[in-house]
Amino acid sequence: MNKMEAYNMILKLIKSKNSGQTKLDIFLIWISILFWAGRYRKALDYVNIFYENRSYDEVYCWKGVMYYFLKDYMKSSKAFEKAETINPQSAEIKYFLAETLFILSEIERAESKYRTLIGCNELSSLGLYGTGCCLMKKDRPDEAIGFFNRALECAKHDFKVQILNKRGLCLLTQENYEGALSCFEECLKILPNNDSIRLNLALTLSKLGNYTKAAEIYKEYLLKNPYDLTAINNMSLCLATMGNYRQAMEYCDKGLEIDPINVDILGNKGYCHYKLNDYKNALDCLNQAEKYAKDDIILLNNKALCLMAMECYDEALQLFNRVLNKQRSDDILINKAHCLIKKELYEDALTCLDGVVGKAERGFELYTLKGICFEKLGDNEKAIENYNKSFNA
Repeated sequence: MNKMEAYNMILKLIKSKNSGQTKLDIFLIWISILFWAGRYRKALDYVNIFYENRSYDEVYCWKGVMYYFLKDYMKSSKAFEKAETINPQSAEIKYFLAETLFILSEIERAESKYRTLIGCNELSSLGLYGTGCCLMKKDRPDEAIGFFNRALECAKHDFKVQILNKRGLCLLTQENYEGALSCFEECLKILPNNDSIRLNLALTLSKLGNYTKAAEIYKEYLLKNPYDLTAINNMSLCLATMGNYRQAMEYCDKGLEIDPINVDILGNKGYCHYKLNDYKNALDCLNQAEKYAKDDIILLNNKALCLMAMECYDEALQLFNRVLNKQRSDDILINKAHCLIKKELYEDALTCLDGVVGKAERGFELYTLKGICFEKLGDNEKAIENYNKSFNA
């Protein structure tokens, strides 16, 4: 809820009432001046003095709005609840309360309030949108998208950007990257300079493998926002994926100047060192990151890869086993098999490779490793069979 939305909602509430109009007109003029000047504390003092011992739902709504923009959401919700007891039928009050409850992470209560707005003509799109946002919080993106689609049908033009943006984020979680891309591009047709949406677009482009375009967006954004650590890390990830490891590390270093213990950036810098065959420095970065992120699967896997490269196979195997005890993954199983082959434990490597689930996706590497194992074990027939499978994968 922004200031214009809050102010317009208050005006709707006042317009819908017939009593106390003269007093509230004076109140409205003065309180509006204080509100738009951002003098929320002064406005609250005015309300408390001038309207002491008077119970108007508008007054409690103004209190709730002032507390909302002071970020005192608990007091804001209490004020809106008092307003609702005075005027339980008001859709505007239910909207105020829903917005505040959502920020307080009282998602069930917020959703209940939003749903009551769906049947209200003027507030229907807000109710549908709010319900969709609650369902997103509850990890129910399919249902959320349904509500966002309905909201788009009845929303005013300037509100469609918010809805499309949330819809795009839902599609991202579903790995529907083309659909998400379409949403964010549509948003930018309306608001071409919106940084938040441009960052969502960059993330989607990177998911689609268009790292060059994503990096261009991050670079432009960082010229204006040089201390955004998430953007710095994402930029370095794009560069690293394109093989520009030294340039990626430059961004990592910029990020670590701001936050020396940022786990994501330390991990990314370690990965860059690894790809440049600088295993000692890679391990130093990953060990530093691990101090602040115990048992992180990606960090442990990358540490194990460094140890393998340094021929510390036993230590690498211990780490692979730690990861597999937490989460079985084809990538880790194949990495572990590589390590077992280095130790000439071919039977164990075959057992490990038999656990790979995505045989079609990892076919070339999987069957090549199996072929190596069977060849080393003297079973040339099975070795040839697996090598042939790798060629056809």
